[in-house]
Amino acid sequence: MKLRALAIITAFALPTLAIADDKTPAADKTATDKATTEKTGKLSADDLKIISHLHHVNQMEIDLGKTAEQKSTTAGVKSYGKTLVDDHQSADKDLMAFAKKHNQAAIPAEKPDSDADRQDQKDMTTQVAHMKTLKGADFDKEFLNMMVSGHDKELAKIDVSIGAATDPDLQTMLKSVKPVLQRHSDQARDLQKSPQASADQPDTKPPAH
Repeated sequence: MKLRALAIITAFALPTLAIADDKTPAADKTATDKATTEKTGKLSADDLKIISHLHHVNQMEIDLGKTAEQKSTTAGVKSYGKTLVDDHQSADKDLMAFAKKHNQAAIPAEKPDSDADRQDQKDMTTQVAHMKTLKGADFDKEFLNMMVSGHDKELAKIDVSIGAATDPDLQTMLKSVKPVLQRHSDQARDLQKSPQASADQPDTKPPAH
């Protein structure tokens, strides 16, 4: 009788143990999935700030590039404007895809961190508005000066951003953007020397005889 009672108790206990064993891996898996989601989920506040700035820069450069295409009467400057539009549209497309991958439906507008940043933003808005009122050689000069100083400033910022970024994919993206910014800065300098030259190709005209 005692043996029969023991068998019944054991029979009831075994399913309970089996259920407990089944739950343990599931609990571990849930914890692992949660950790993975946190690791590859939404961006940190610092990383979000970086992509907000990049998005702002892309939009500004696209606008300025289109303005150069429309207002400049110089072939080289027009070509450079198109280069800006194409490169920054491509960069912004990659940036949007990166944000979406990290559960960020939209990139928020950049918010200045300090009074100095707010003043810089205000000054830039004023400078762009003034530039858009210019024509011919005056426009080219103002535009190219802005391109040199603006891209040099962004090159300095991007080095800081690479060091500050916590997401490895964001660091890789920043490193790929840097040579493009450098090329834009170099092209603007070349055009300052010879605005009639192409922004994309060296002057290949045959020497005069």
